[in-house]
Amino acid sequence: MNATNDEWGCTIEQFNRMHPPTFNGRGDATLAEDWIQDIEEILFVINCTDVQKVLYSAFKLTREAKRWWISERTIREAEGTEIVRWLHFKQIFMECFFPTSVRDDKAMEFANLVQVAMSVHQYAARFIELSRFAAYLIPDEEKKARKFEQGLNEKIYERIVGFQIRNFSELVDKATVFERSLQRSATLLEQRKRTAPQGSQSAVDQGPWKMINDGNSSGQKQMQVNQSNSLCKFCNRAHTGECRREMGACFRCGKTEHLIRECPLLLVDNKKPNPHPGSQQANQGNNQRRMGPAQVFALTAEDAENDNNEITGTSLYFLLELFLFESRLVVLVWNCSNRIA
Repeated sequence: MNATNDEWGCTIEQFNRMHPPTFNGRGDATLAEDWIQDIEEILFVINCTDVQKVLYSAFKLTREAKRWWISERTIREAEGTEIVRWLHFKQIFMECFFPTSVRDDKAMEFANLVQVAMSVHQYAARFIELSRFAAYLIPDEEKKARKFEQGLNEKIYERIVGFQIRNFSELVDKATVFERSLQRSATLLEQRKRTAPQGSQSAVDQGPWKMINDGNSSGQKQMQVNQSNSLCKFCNRAHTGECRREMGACFRCGKTEHLIRECPLLLVDNKKPNPHPGSQQANQGNNQRRMGPAQVFALTAEDAENDNNEITGTSLYFLLELFLFESRLVVLVWNCSNRIA
């Protein structure tokens, strides 16, 4: 059978039973090379002669590719030269549909190929597709693996470079495993962010100090809210119990028969011995620091009745005593001045 095929080759029926692809001359230039490779494999299997290879292959050309072949055949017939060798047919076919300039561009694209936004699977497929145009860059399995490894994304490269894998298929498989691990971690993190209570994530992201500050500020806000809720509707002040201003009661003892300036408790306090001058001066300084110098000399008993929160009890008593002391001091200075005069 082989002897017969060597002598007679194959028939067109045998060729068509292999379902050879057609080529129309359009689309990406790499399609021309793919077509030649597919046709050549069929012709090799059925053991066609060189003349049959050219005739059967040209029969599968359509549209622009067929018009190219008719023109090429007509010119050569006019010149008295015929294409009888398969290698010659492949050469002029590739020069027309896959020129050297396009092949050089593909080789440059392979040299600069990196993964970027592609998955590892997509990157590997593109790597294999373009590698045929620059086979000189990957002459052996180890250099092929190194070239692929260097184009991986940084996160995957950092995890895989230490393994020193020299086999291309093993390298692709390991890179795919790491890629899935990174994707799973990213998915879990995103799920935790979606399920976390609102506001808690920002505190976690910004560290423990952020959480402490948030706790303090929230406590202050809560205190302000509580204070605003406890303000008296009549005097607009924060105090406990009934509003003495609304009731018209004494701010000192709470009775309604008199005002604070007539309070018996103040008369009792006035009869008490004066404190030691040194302690009085110390208390005076403390109260001045607490209330401010302008308030010490400007407030009167009438002013004190207008505020049942800021001035009550001993503080009011002290102010009255201070007012009387200042009045006696003024009278004493005035008398001394008249005597000297």
